[in-house]
Amino acid sequence: MRFDLLGPLDVVHDGRPVVLRGATQRAVLAFLLLHHNEVVATSTLLSALWPDGVPATARKMVQNAVSGLRTTLAARSGAGEEQPMLLTHAPGYLLRVDSEQVDVARFRRLVAAGRSAGDDDTAVAAYREALGLWRGRMLADLAETGVAWPELTALEDERLAGHEELFALELDRGRHHEVLTDLRALAEAHPNRERLNGQLMTALYRCGRHVDALEVFRATRAALADGLGLEPGKELRELERAILQHDDTLLTHEPAPEPAPRPVAPVSPAPPVTSAPPVIAVAGPRPEPADAERKPVVVVGIAPAATGDDDPEDAVDVLAQMRAVTEEEAEGAHLPGGPGPVLLAVFGLPGSRDDDAVRAVRTALRIRDRLAAAGVVTQIGVDSGDVLAEVTPDGPVVTGPVLDRCVRSALAAPDGRVRVSDAVREASEPTVVYGAADDSPDWWQAGSVRPHPVAETPDPGTFAGRDHDLDLLDHFLGFVETGGRPHRVTVLGEPGIGKTRLLAEFGELLAKRPEVRVLEAAGDLATTFAGAPGLLPRTVARLRSDGDDAALRAAATELTAYGPLVLLADDVHEAGLQEAIAGLGGVCAGLPVLVVAAARLASPGTSPGQTTITLAPLADDAVAGLLDVLLPGTTRLARGKRELITRIGGNPRFAHAYADGVRGRTTPFASQAMPPLVRRTLAALLDSLPSTEKAVLKAASLTGDVFDASDVSSVCDRSPAEVASALTALAERDVLQREEGGFSFRRAALREVAYQRIPRAVRTELLRRPVGRPVRAEIPA
Repeated sequence: MRFDLLGPLDVVHDGRPVVLRGATQRAVLAFLLLHHNEVVATSTLLSALWPDGVPATARKMVQNAVSGLRTTLAARSGAGEEQPMLLTHAPGYLLRVDSEQVDVARFRRLVAAGRSAGDDDTAVAAYREALGLWRGRMLADLAETGVAWPELTALEDERLAGHEELFALELDRGRHHEVLTDLRALAEAHPNRERLNGQLMTALYRCGRHVDALEVFRATRAALADGLGLEPGKELRELERAILQHDDTLLTHEPAPEPAPRPVAPVSPAPPVTSAPPVIAVAGPRPEPADAERKPVVVVGIAPAATGDDDPEDAVDVLAQMRAVTEEEAEGAHLPGGPGPVLLAVFGLPGSRDDDAVRAVRTALRIRDRLAAAGVVTQIGVDSGDVLAEVTPDGPVVTGPVLDRCVRSALAAPDGRVRVSDAVREASEPTVVYGAADDSPDWWQAGSVRPHPVAETPDPGTFAGRDHDLDLLDHFLGFVETGGRPHRVTVLGEPGIGKTRLLAEFGELLAKRPEVRVLEAAGDLATTFAGAPGLLPRTVARLRSDGDDAALRAAATELTAYGPLVLLADDVHEAGLQEAIAGLGGVCAGLPVLVVAAARLASPGTSPGQTTITLAPLADDAVAGLLDVLLPGTTRLARGKRELITRIGGNPRFAHAYADGVRGRTTPFASQAMPPLVRRTLAALLDSLPSTEKAVLKAASLTGDVFDASDVSSVCDRSPAEVASALTALAERDVLQREEGGFSFRRAALREVAYQRIPRAVRTELLRRPVGRPVRAEIPA
């Protein structure tokens, strides 16, 4: 059986076409073939087939299509050939098929063979055979129905890259006349591909058509300027200069081509080859990766506004100013190297944080304002998406379409504005204030960042399952009040588990007790104490001028004159604030001061005068009660409520996010995608784990629903004893839960996030391993 996607979708068995029933069956097969030998989540499949909204019957339609495909594949598999199998594999489906039966895989294998061939004749033959597999527009029949999957664009880019490699070999062999017709057609269809148009210029020059060669350069320069606001790259400009000077070297060889992508193993999907501007290229040869992981990031692109000044020295000075300010302001971000006028700052490396979007937009506004004060007007774009992060001895190498989108966004942004994508806006509101962008309905203009997160007025009915924790805090207040000495309570928990809400509810209780003074930490402690009403003016002045321990002690003494003082500090993750709060017990010795600090999951040391409370996930009954408040009168959730509770996993923030996704929609819950807030939070949780535990968790995502140390050890490069220790630690963190026979993920959503972090090539190798014969592959942390 043969599956052809490089043109209209065709399935051929024994030389005869196989009839597929209905558009849904064809689309399901095509998408699974694009990801053959990979597990495709049902939610991903539904989103691909119905990008504008998943209908209520979508899951049933997919199930019917899968059933029909299984019957078709089973009935037409002949003896002596590997039988394609369409398997149900959590969290979706796996189409297991010999790659040689899929023309996309054969195309990639032949292209890889051409790149690694030892002689030109062999390479040319491989490229021609690969390109000969194309029968027109990829999946032309489905494209006519509106299918526009990113995989189709990526494969089209790979086809163009294959043509460029072939043209380079033919030009080196002096076959410029033979390739001119095909070369011209492709170059005219893709005016932004500099290498392709440079090859056309070379071919025209060698055919004696110098004027036509120069006209191609002018057309390419105009296309780049109009579409991207860029000038042609160095190679193309040098080629134009050589043509103007009638350089004899052009008659024998073309200018040095761009480095070819690294060879791709036949079973692994090739990375997309994009027409990204040279500003995102990494300077120098690309080193071999020692480690790779798919990561969600937020990217800031900074470009100088056009000034009409053509002085190159002025341009160098402006770029130097931009680079210096960006390096100072983008603290904690990865700054990719490379030439060009657009600088990039990538937030989310090496570890994701759930406030990456806020940090990125805040940084973009600071860079804009600082450069504006220095007389440099900028255009800034902020976008988010997934990248492949490769850790090498020379530093991380980051690739992904989001880098290209961010460059284009920066170049399209109005002068002096910060242009933000809708996904980044959603992730950073209400901390960041936005206005609609003038140039595009899909983008937003960042206005300002509030100094502190906006506290939404909570619904009293949504505070569930935390009465015991609230009683504990009240108990510690009584201990401080009667004992007359300070105490610190650290409330730990994963993002969204309810730390902020617990502090807010405790503050509401304290507001009913006038003898208790309450301060909410806002910045450093000296500033927080200075804002307390009722302090003597000299104490406030001392706090603002000195802010030392003696000043804090004086302020605390005044504030505790008639009752205890409670300091509430939410989201304490900055090292400086952590140290200051830890030292407050010594500063306030002998004073009734209760400090309640909320922090992420950590392993803080204990000391006298300190208690740690770890917020456990809410019980299922508490989540069910919370959903009754968030979704009142929603009878259609009766069947899906249990699944909804399972996905929420005891996290109140997730309950709100899933409820927002369900509320007001007619589609069943099972068809709802994972909310972006949940994905961001789980990504941050995954990156907060120690490296060994994170690697083991990712390996576990490739096993069954219930797994033990030997199962996980079989798919990663770690011993069963090391894996067992990590699994136990993960269970203690409530990331996994113990089951009869092993462990399971407490949240299916976390399993999906961990699975998606593993590069496709690694996943493919592991999923194709022979039964009973594990293949060890290193899964990076």
